[in-house]
Amino acid sequence: METLNADIQRDKHKILKLKNYTKDMTILMAEDYEPLHLSLKKILSSLFLKVDVSFDGIKALALYEDKIKNDETYDIVLSDIVMPNMDGVELSKAIKKINPMQNVVILSAYKETNYLLEFLNLGIRRFIPKPVDFSSLLDELSLVCLAIYKEKELSNIIKLSDDIYYNTKEKTLYKEKKEVPLSSYERLILEIMLSKLNQSVSNDEIVNHLYLSSKDVSLDNVRKLMYKLRQKLPCKLIQNVHGLGYRILQQI
Repeated sequence: METLNADIQRDKHKILKLKNYTKDMTILMAEDYEPLHLSLKKILSSLFLKVDVSFDGIKALALYEDKIKNDETYDIVLSDIVMPNMDGVELSKAIKKINPMQNVVILSAYKETNYLLEFLNLGIRRFIPKPVDFSSLLDELSLVCLAIYKEKELSNIIKLSDDIYYNTKEKTLYKEKKEVPLSSYERLILEIMLSKLNQSVSNDEIVNHLYLSSKDVSLDNVRKLMYKLRQKLPCKLIQNVHGLGYRILQQI
């Protein structure tokens, strides 16, 4: 019988490292063999924010489609190959048709290598051999999750020039890799301008944005706040738009 025997003490450093990436991630797992299914579910639930599971491809696809309908997706789909009702190949094809960029990892026994070409044609290149070794599972997931984590981090960065960027997740402005201190007013002004990067933002839009954030300011105060913000950035980064307002012009 195939189960996943974990040596927590031996692989403690791998687990802690992986958790740095997976604590905000979700995973869909499809595996029909109950002992392995339960072992994987227990391990994955200790690593990922959310784990959805299925014993066959049809239910897994239904879970995936429900996620998409809610404007969400899974960070990783982990699937066995041989399953009842719909196998891992057909499941992967259906998922890739919905989302070609979906990260899929395949649980593959040695005798199932005849499926390899089909997976490669789908752009799937991550495989975990069966019987599953706990340490190898951690290694493979670490590679996949690190790539996802880095991609997410990059998506949070708005680069304004070669040495200035804003991290939307941290709500922090950096200049030459050092944080630029911003008041709550300055941060709100910067964010509405970044939402319309390289476009004009009127004084009225800035006032309304601040008001919706419980910051009641006049047009005169907007000018004063903008002056202070411009002192913290290169003079050409924030430009006056005559008779209208301001814009941030990327310099990259």
